[in-house]
Amino acid sequence: MDVLEMSRRRHGELVVVSLAGEVDVDNVSKVRRCLDEAVETHGPRLVVDLSALTFIDTTGLGVLVRQLAALRDRNGTMALVAPDGQVLRRLRRTNLAPLFPIYDTLCQALD
Repeated sequence: MDVLEMSRRRHGELVVVSLAGEVDVDNVSKVRRCLDEAVETHGPRLVVDLSALTFIDTTGLGVLVRQLAALRDRNGTMALVAPDGQVLRRLRRTNLAPLFPIYDTLCQALD
C-alpha cells in the first residue's frame, strides 16, 4: 500500500495542494482536513495536483466534489492536475471530470 503524502504551497493568488500515493477511505479525512486548511489559510482559489496519485477511491472523489461545491459557494475556484492515468480514468468513468477544469501539468494549471 502506498503511503499518502500531502503538501501545500502558495503560488500567487492560488494555493496548490499536491497529493501523492493513494487516497482511500482510510486516509480521506486527512485529505479533507488538508484541503480545508489550505483554503482557510490561503483563500478560495485552489489547484489540487493529483499527478503523483496512484489511486483514488470514491470517498476521495467525494471529498474533491464537496470541496468544489464549498469553494463555489464562496465564489472560489478549484482546478485539478490529472495527467492521463488511473485517476483521470476514474474521474471520467464516474462522470465527475466535467465538473472540474483538468490540466495535464501543474504549469498549465498555474497559467
